Amino acid sequence: MPAFEPQALTFKTANAVVLAELAKAAYGEYNEAKTAAAACGLTAFEWIDLTEQFQDVYGFVAGGPEYVVIAFRGTDPKDWKNWMTDLQATAARFDWLFQGAAEVGEVHAGFGHALFDAWAKIESALNKVMPKVPAGSDPAQVANATERTLWLTGHSLGAALAVLAGAAFSMWTDQAKRQVNGIYTFGQPRIGLYRFCGNYDHQLHTRTFRFVNKKDLVPRIPFRGWDYADVGQMIHFDSNNEPRLQSAEWNNFLSRNLQSFSDFFDIITRFGTGVNDHDMSSYQQLVQRQAAALDALFA
Repeated sequence: MPAFEPQALTFKTANAVVLAELAKAAYGEYNEAKTAAAACGLTAFEWIDLTEQFQDVYGFVAGGPEYVVIAFRGTDPKDWKNWMTDLQATAARFDWLFQGAAEVGEVHAGFGHALFDAWAKIESALNKVMPKVPAGSDPAQVANATERTLWLTGHSLGAALAVLAGAAFSMWTDQAKRQVNGIYTFGQPRIGLYRFCGNYDHQLHTRTFRFVNKKDLVPRIPFRGWDYADVGQMIHFDSNNEPRLQSAEWNNFLSRNLQSFSDFFDIITRFGTGVNDHDMSSYQQLVQRQAAALDALFA
């Protein structure tokens, strides 16, 4: 495992490798995920049960001397249709869901409700691993606390939760304000309408990296025709497994207009497109195998 760069504020391949490993580990059971985190030097560990929001969805907070990671599990591929159609794509104002936040636009209501409903659990787990330092604390205590940095990761539905958690930490100032050093996601669906995504990128564009594998369809939903937009910087693994920032192949794939979930599932059912490309193991292997190419991409 490469050495994580905890103070980085730009893309680092070593960080992508570690965070992909932890996003994959979130699919394991408690002991498996804890062992994977410990292998990254993150020995403080708190499990987060999100099953009240989604069946079989969990997360964890893992911390070490220099950095802390929150990783969210996605859903099993056989459950894609259930979670996507159940949530649909109704939008809701971010400040309505996260009361006290600035009015920054609208997010996917299903994702937003799921994160907000689980927020007490997320904050509780994070505070055990990375306690907030009360105002007026001893300067040495403050310095020690601020040396550790916070990172977010996840795959699929878990990626959407990771990005929205980053938004909450950055934009829900009355409640959750924490600096986030980096957000690395894999197969992430869109999480907000254009105005929200613009406000998100104003704060977190340079710290958010979305990996998309070949013709993975999940990053295409909810649909752009419904006023949804993308956030952060996309890294596309093309059909040759090469990472691209400005991917002509991905843009060509986007040119096929999808306006409904029936279009989406028609592609999956008839052609199988995107099913294997969405698998988290594929993402983790690509990031690891293409480390040199990723270094060159961001050189």
